[in-house]
Amino acid sequence: MAIKYVTRPFTISTSNTTSATLSEQTGTTNDSRIIVARRATAGADGKFINGMGTVVGRNVSLQVVSFDRKTETYKSDHEDAEAFEKSIGDGSVTGDSGSIKGGEYGTSSVGEEVLSNSSFVARYRVGASAPRAKNQTYTPAEVVIDLCPYTTHLILAGSVLFRWMGTNYRDQDGVIYRGFTDTTAGIACGQVNYESGLVTMYDYVVGGTGPSDFQLLSLWTQAQQWTTASLFFNTEASPLRAGPGGFVLSVVDTQGTTLWANVDVNGNITGLHMRGKVDFARGGVELQFGDFVSEASVPPAQTDEWWYSAADVGVVEPGKTWRPWPVLPNTLSYSAVSMIFLPVDVDLMGIDPAALPADGRVIFAHVGETATTGKNYYGPEFEPAVGMVYDVGHERLSLVQVVGPDSAEIFTGYEQDLDAGTVRFTDLTGYPEKVRVNARVEVYSQLAEVRIDGRVRLKNAIGYAFPAGAVFSTALRQGDRFARVSRFYSQKTWDGIKWYDGIDPAIGEAIGKYQADVVAIEVNNLGTITQRWGFKFRADGVTFDLIGNKLGLIATGNINQDFSPPNPQASGAPYFTMRAAGWSGGWINNHAAFIAPVAAESQIALIRCVQPGSPAGPSDSFWLVQRGDVGNPPESSFS
Repeated sequence: MAIKYVTRPFTISTSNTTSATLSEQTGTTNDSRIIVARRATAGADGKFINGMGTVVGRNVSLQVVSFDRKTETYKSDHEDAEAFEKSIGDGSVTGDSGSIKGGEYGTSSVGEEVLSNSSFVARYRVGASAPRAKNQTYTPAEVVIDLCPYTTHLILAGSVLFRWMGTNYRDQDGVIYRGFTDTTAGIACGQVNYESGLVTMYDYVVGGTGPSDFQLLSLWTQAQQWTTASLFFNTEASPLRAGPGGFVLSVVDTQGTTLWANVDVNGNITGLHMRGKVDFARGGVELQFGDFVSEASVPPAQTDEWWYSAADVGVVEPGKTWRPWPVLPNTLSYSAVSMIFLPVDVDLMGIDPAALPADGRVIFAHVGETATTGKNYYGPEFEPAVGMVYDVGHERLSLVQVVGPDSAEIFTGYEQDLDAGTVRFTDLTGYPEKVRVNARVEVYSQLAEVRIDGRVRLKNAIGYAFPAGAVFSTALRQGDRFARVSRFYSQKTWDGIKWYDGIDPAIGEAIGKYQADVVAIEVNNLGTITQRWGFKFRADGVTFDLIGNKLGLIATGNINQDFSPPNPQASGAPYFTMRAAGWSGGWINNHAAFIAPVAAESQIALIRCVQPGSPAGPSDSFWLVQRGDVGNPPESSFS
C-alpha cells in the first residue's frame, strides 16, 4: 500500500519556548485510504509540544489520541415501541419522523484513535553517561562435591586434600579448611560427610579456570565402615585431676559433626549424643553415644532395626528408650591432666610417707566409728535489744554463736536455748550496733557399713531432715576427760623467755614453795587450758607476774590473796585458782614458780599437705570443734 501522491506539503509547528516540534504529512493510497504521518520531537527540557508528553530518563510518555472532532448521533438508541405498533397496525399514527425513529439527533465529540495496524518509529540519541558506584552483597549457593562417586567406602578422617579453582582444601574433624599453613588451621569453609563421601562447600574462592578446575590430591578410604556407639578405655596416665579441665574428649560422628565431652567434678560425662563416667583415680573412661527418645517419636520403620526393643522402653527413663548414635572411633582424641605425687621429707611432713597409699589418700571412715551429720546456718545482721528473743528458725541446735560485723564472737550478754533454737539478749554492754546469730545442727551416729563407692550406712536413723549442703564427717572419741595439773616446781632465777619441763639443773630450786599437796591448785573443765604457766616474782617477794608459754604476760597477783585469772574465751571461767594459804615465804626477786595444767579437751595435731604448684582456688578456712557431756550429778570433784 504505497502512497499514491501527496495531497499537501508538510506542516510544521514549533514551540516558542523550546525546541520541540510537531509536523504532519497526509497521503492517499491506491485504494483511496488516507494516511497521515506525524512527527513529534521533544525539546531540551524533555517536553513535547502542546503538552503531548514528556521524556524522563529512559521513559517516554506521548499522547497520540486527540478528541477534537464531532459527529451526529442519536440521543437514544431505541425506537418508540407504542408509536411503532400503531404505525404498522392501522396507520393511525401521525407526526414527524422523530417520534417514529426514536427521538432527536445530537452531536458528540470523538477522537482519532490509533488503529491496530498503525506503526510507531522512535528515534533517540543517548546522552553522556555518568558512572555510579554500587555495592552488592552476594552469597554463593552451597556446592556439593562427591569425592567418592565410584565407591561406597568410608572416608578416613584427616586424609582429604583437594585443589579446586586454584585453592587447596583439607579436612580436620569433619570440617573443610582453606588457607591453612604449618602453624595455622586456616578458615573453615565446608563440611565433609565421611560416610557418604560428600563435601558441602559454603565458602569458597572463585579462580583458576572455573568450577571444573578440580584435582583430588589425597583421599584414603576403608573398605568396611567401622563405627561404634560405646567406648571403654584407660588414659595413659593416672590419677587425673578431678573437675572440669581434668579430662577433655572429642569425637566425630558419621555425619561429620564433632561431639565434645563435658566432665564435672564427680566425673560424670555429659554432652550432645553422649553420656558416661570418668574414674579420676585410675583414668578409666566409659562412654555411650546416643539419646533417650520417647517411644512415640520412634518412626515405625525404625522399630525393626537392631537397636530397638519394646522391652527396653521405660527401663532407665519413663516412656523412653535408648537410641544409639554411631561415631568414628578413629577420630577420638582426648587430653587429660595427670597428677604426680612427689616424695616429701619425713621431717618436714611429720609422718613417714611409706605408711601411706601410693596416691596419698587414706580411708577416713571405718565401721564402728562415730560420724556426725551437720549443717551450719548463718543469720542476717540485726540490731539487738535487751529482752529481745531471736529465733534461729531451727530446733535441736548443737551450737549458737553471736558475732559482730568483724565476725568476732561475743560470749556474754545473752542466754541460749538450744532445744528451742532461740537466743535471749540480757545485756548489751560493749555490743556493736548490729550482730548476727550463727547456729549449727549436728547429729551423732555410728557407722554400720562403709562401701567402696564412698557410701556409708548408719546404725541408727538420723532423725533430722537435713537439707542439701549438709556435711558428713567422722568424729574422734576421746573417752572421759577432765582438767588436771601435771606438775609444780620452782627455780632461783628465770628470764621469762626460756622454758623447761623441769628445774634447770644449772640454776637450782628456789627456797619459796607452794604447798600443792596441802592446798590443791584448783582447775575446771571449762576454763583450764593446756599451758605452762610461770610466776615470776618481783623485788618485794610478794608480787608476781603470770606469764604463759603461749599467751605471754596476762595478769599480776600476790601471795597474800587468792589468785584466779579469768579465761575470756570461756565466759570468764578461771584458768586455775591458787589459794593464798598455799604460799610459803622465802620468795625473792626473779624467783619463779611453774605449773603445767592439762585441759579437759583432747590435744589434736592438725596436718595439712599442700601440693606444690599454682593455687587451685581461693583461700579456705575450717572449724575445730570439740563436744562433750558433763556427768550430772558430778561423778568427781572436778567441775
